[in-house]
Parts: sequence; C-alpha cells; structure tokens
Amino acid sequence: MSSLEQKVSVLRERISLNQSIGDSRIAIDDCKEIFERFSGLSEKLVLLRRQSSSIAALPDDAPESLDLKNEFQDQVYKALASLGVFFEVWKTYKQSSRQDDSLENSRIALENLVVQLENKLESCWKSWTEQLYSQCMVEKVILDSQREIPGFEHLYDEYVKLQGDFKVLAKGVPETVWPLDDLMKLKKRMEQLRDEMQLDLPENVKRFFKILNQRGRSAGVLLSEMDKHTFCWLLEHDLLGQFSVERSRKLF
Repeated sequence: MSSLEQKVSVLRERISLNQSIGDSRIAIDDCKEIFERFSGLSEKLVLLRRQSSSIAALPDDAPESLDLKNEFQDQVYKALASLGVFFEVWKTYKQSSRQDDSLENSRIALENLVVQLENKLESCWKSWTEQLYSQCMVEKVILDSQREIPGFEHLYDEYVKLQGDFKVLAKGVPETVWPLDDLMKLKKRMEQLRDEMQLDLPENVKRFFKILNQRGRSAGVLLSEMDKHTFCWLLEHDLLGQFSVERSRKLF
C-alpha cells in the first residue's frame, strides 16, 4: 500500500470514528433527557413512600386516613400502563424513543400520581395536626392574661414555647413516625399547662371554657351551653370567628 493510500485509510478510520463518537454523543444526550424527565418524579416518589408510612401510623381517631389500595388504584394502574407502553417502544427504538409520544404520556401519568398522592398526604397531616392542636389550644386573650397574674408567668412562657415547637413539627408531613409521638407529648403537656392556668373571666364565660376544654374541640359543646353573656364576651374579644356551629349527628 502506497503512502497516499495509507493516509486515505487512516483518514477514513478517523472520519468513521468521529461519526461513531458523534452518534454516541447523540445517544447519550437522548438517554440523559429521558432520565431527567423521570429522575425528579422518582426522587419525589421515594419521599412520598416514607411520608405515607408516617401517615399510616396516625391514630385511629384521625379525621382523615390514607387508603392507598382503594384511593389510588386507578392512578397507579394508569401510570404503570403508560410506562409499560413506553418500555415496549424503548425495546425497539432505544434512545430514539425520546421522540415517541409514549414518553411524555408516561411522564404525565406518573406526575399526576405524584401530585395526587402528595396532596392526600398533606391533607391527612393537616387535618390531624389541626385536630390535635384544637384539643390543647388556649385563646390568646386567656393566654395573655396569665402574664398579668403573679405566679402564673411561667405558665405563659412554657406554653408559648411549646406552642412554637408544636407549629414547627406540624409544618410539614414527616418522613418518620417520631414527630407524631413528639406532637402528642406536646399536646399532653400543653393540656396540663392549660388546666393550671387561672381563668380570670366572668363566671359564665369561665364555665363555658371549662366545658369546652373537658370535651375537646373535636367533640364540641352544645350551643345551649353558650348564654348571651358568654356570646357577648366572645364578640367583644373578637373570638367568635374561632368557633363554628353544626347540626347534631345523633340519630335519636
């Protein structure tokens, strides 16, 4: 082989190699884009799985429960079906399947599942923490009054601190069950502090709050327990908005 032929052969090999490298880069970019479409959703699902275990551990009396099998059966089926279609396309076209509609369809189906599950977990957590807090809360006017009573300032200070701790823990759906235990312990201690507080209130109002505290806000108080003097006191202190009225659920 002449020197010229050798140079031509080497040049062809380089061109072929460069073309192969270019094709590989395109394939890598295609695969990378496919990965990026699902990586965020995959990470979110891992988080939601941990959070769902925490929500499943909520007490039986929680206002809202999580039933993955029945509530999300359709969404899971749609996501799996869409992913199955894309996998079949991938087997045939590999990285070129990035151009196929099945890729975006499967991403949308998975995203819908993630969003609905996330909303459900947040709803369960929010309703339970609100219920828990309602059982140990103290109206601001009553809480503030403890600072004015000699010997009761420490009740105000500790309650406010625990109240802050409660709100921090209740802010987001936890990934473990430990915050549930911590919140229930805080609630119990806040109830104890509330029971120790001096209710420097009119007798009718004091009686109303004692009944409310004993029964808990989730159980409610009969409207007949609120006389006109108590109503006027609540109105005067801008507290009516913290109470609601609903029909009795008793059948007989």
